[in-house]
Amino acid sequence: MTFATRPLAALALAATLALPAGAQTITVGLSLPETMEGFDFVNGMYRTFADYVQDHSDMTVNLVYGGALGAPNDRLAQMRRGVIEMTDAADGNYASIYSDIMILNMPYLFPTEQTAWAVLDGPFGQQMAEDIRTTTGIRVLGWWESGGFKHFSANRLVETPADMAGLKMRVLGPLATIPVEAMGASASPVAFGELYTALQTGVVDGQDNSVSVFNLIHLYEVQSHLMLTGHTYAFGPLGISDAFYEGLSPENQQVITDAAAAAIAYNRETSRAVEASAIARAEEAGVTVVRLTDAQRDAFRQAMQPPAIGWLRENVDHPDLIDAALAAVQAAE
Repeated sequence: MTFATRPLAALALAATLALPAGAQTITVGLSLPETMEGFDFVNGMYRTFADYVQDHSDMTVNLVYGGALGAPNDRLAQMRRGVIEMTDAADGNYASIYSDIMILNMPYLFPTEQTAWAVLDGPFGQQMAEDIRTTTGIRVLGWWESGGFKHFSANRLVETPADMAGLKMRVLGPLATIPVEAMGASASPVAFGELYTALQTGVVDGQDNSVSVFNLIHLYEVQSHLMLTGHTYAFGPLGISDAFYEGLSPENQQVITDAAAAAIAYNRETSRAVEASAIARAEEAGVTVVRLTDAQRDAFRQAMQPPAIGWLRENVDHPDLIDAALAAVQAAE
């Protein structure tokens, strides 16, 4: 914990100590400040959850903002140990404790957000949620959307995989690096806090993120083109300590389940609205937004998906889930 976060953590502890004796408290560690324009699909989701719980039970939800309880992986570990009950750790954080979740990061696994929801809410997502619970001690109450799909940006037009050749792209992790390099680009793991400067100075030529993140750090000032490639779906499990959940009364367990459903519904609706406005904002800032045809997107899929699947088969615990995920998507379309 840094000196900067100690006062916030102390306030969180003080708030917890001030609760009525015997009250069951759900402490939620969040990454973002309480107010951040364009990211209400995360914080607003947890406010929706908190409001529902507190309106329908005697439980209290303590939302601790701004990373005051540590980095995402630290908070995830705290949730597993029962130090806190919930956190907004996303898919990449869960991959550190449950490798199979990376299957859902396969390029072009999901053709649309609605297909992603159908798969995650259906038998495949339910099976993975149960496996996460038994493997990690985290109960997945639902699957939230983190701004939707990731897209490539660059300082030149990219309409085909061949157009990626020679570009220096900021991407993170082998599941992003391998497909990018298969298209002839070079991959560089620039830290998020250094991304704007790296693009401004030419250390890298492009990057991939959701449009919300693209606007958050003003990449419209240093990138001329945003290609809506939609190659990877960004999501997170809405997790809670399973030990805490199991210790609740059946009535309060149902409140938690219903609150999660309300929170996920809010998240998905808000995320879709935010992405639409984020695309418009990027265009207003002078970025050329490139909307690919189905044929162009399929060319990227054919270039990116096979090498990613090859890597996944060697690096997840249950490679058979790759084919199961592809089958679940096909059934959901």
